[in-house]
Amino acid sequence: MKKLLAIGLFSSFFVPCAAAAVELPSFSTTERIVRIPQITVDNNDLLYDVELQLDFDSGKFSIVKYSDTAPSDKAEFNLPFKLAMDHTAQIGSTGLQIRFSDVTEDSRCPADMACIWSGQVVIALDVIRAGKDPEKIALTSPNVYPIVHELSDYKLELLAVQPYPATGAAIKKQDYKVILRVTPLL
Repeated sequence: MKKLLAIGLFSSFFVPCAAAAVELPSFSTTERIVRIPQITVDNNDLLYDVELQLDFDSGKFSIVKYSDTAPSDKAEFNLPFKLAMDHTAQIGSTGLQIRFSDVTEDSRCPADMACIWSGQVVIALDVIRAGKDPEKIALTSPNVYPIVHELSDYKLELLAVQPYPATGAAIKKQDYKVILRVTPLL
């Protein structure tokens, strides 16, 4: 899977990264390394701390390193972030926190099957604000993303629920992860 993801990353980001490389503050022409803090792949996966090495002669990238996990439980506005079950993310420098507390239903059709109904997944999140009781919200996805929920000052988007079911492979609750994005409302 990681090799396939790396190949997909290489092919998917060749042109966009080449165009953006000059604009990145962490781009080094002497090392020929592009350091990217976060990349979204097919709106379904996030890679963190990605380093791509550039070969200016051939115009090719090679992946030097990447991580599947976020560097901390901090998230920034407008950027997707991955949150594991029973973990909490602090959003920016605000008092807003999002906790992924449960998956109450996962009836999604396994990837290796053809189903009449695609199923759905229902997740529970706790929205925590300084000085207030946590707000519990449930987001239901019929396999169409993003799922948008408006909080008083913010827009919360569910971008993906991982892993995707496969036949004969039960998903343990602690293995679930969600990809979310929080955007301030203007």
